[in-house]
Amino acid sequence: MLTVPAFLDLHVHLREPGQTHKGDIAHETRAAVAGGFQTLLAMPNTLPPPDSPERFQQIQALLEQKAVCQVFSCACMTEGREGKRPAPILALREAGAIAFSDDGSTTQDTGVMREVAYQAAQVHAPLVDHCEDGPSSRQGEIRMVERDILLAQETGAHFHLQHLSAREAVELLRQARRDGLPVTGEATPHHLALTSRALETWGANAKMAPPLREEEDRMALVQGVAEGVITVIATDHAPHAPQEKALPFAQAPNGILGLESAFSVCNRVLVKSGIMPLEALLERLTTGPAQVLGIPLPQITIRLEPEGDYPIPLPQHSFAQNSPWTGFLGWGRILP
Repeated sequence: MLTVPAFLDLHVHLREPGQTHKGDIAHETRAAVAGGFQTLLAMPNTLPPPDSPERFQQIQALLEQKAVCQVFSCACMTEGREGKRPAPILALREAGAIAFSDDGSTTQDTGVMREVAYQAAQVHAPLVDHCEDGPSSRQGEIRMVERDILLAQETGAHFHLQHLSAREAVELLRQARRDGLPVTGEATPHHLALTSRALETWGANAKMAPPLREEEDRMALVQGVAEGVITVIATDHAPHAPQEKALPFAQAPNGILGLESAFSVCNRVLVKSGIMPLEALLERLTTGPAQVLGIPLPQITIRLEPEGDYPIPLPQHSFAQNSPWTGFLGWGRILP
């Protein structure tokens, strides 16, 4: 049995305020603890979004009241997450914002992103960017990664590239890090474990943005994580009401659950397969995320049995989150 630092997740959707039919702070943070996570960065796609100091502080107060683990609210990069005008970055930082993102609606206006980046560089806060240009295409991801790397070079701002999915994006990140640019990236358990073939059996439960791609993309991500090109594993935990995921594929929302199954999925794909040691996987779940946020590793520990029989069976009724569906039923979870 090992005692290790509790995990940090830089990419979760808690759905509160505004979308509690999908999930809520109490349920989703209980899911986090069940999966070994004790620190989360909550995305700003709430209703209303935290795009002003007042809204940010209201949401942070709600998190402090309801969360069962530590949660930082990620503030918006632009007003209303609309991509048209920068949010008041300096004031939000003074209000306590630790990072900035527009999550799934990143601005397509390079001028707006440049101004956001200059302001973020002034206050030494990372920009956590959803690298897509709207249609979830391979070329759209590549274009946004290229843009963010160029802006990191120009402004000195730290860009953290969310849920990379395309092999070309991994290579762009590899070169940026070789060049010493302030750019980091993350991979999700589902992009590390699955390909587009999962759609054949999972249907809308495997519908997400960016989409699951091909085996060569999956292996590029796996190699990137193993080499330390990708320094963060983040879940992109995205609860939806079961009836929403049951809609016809074209109408069903994007997203998959990940907090409870993340370690077991990554342990199977990366460690049990012999691709990387357990210690390196733990770094991607702890020190890597902490370094992006610029915070010390929280002094909270969990217990792991590294040679345990993963996955532990995970029946549907065991989920702690509010929306009890996932494609990873049977992949298991850990208990801290």
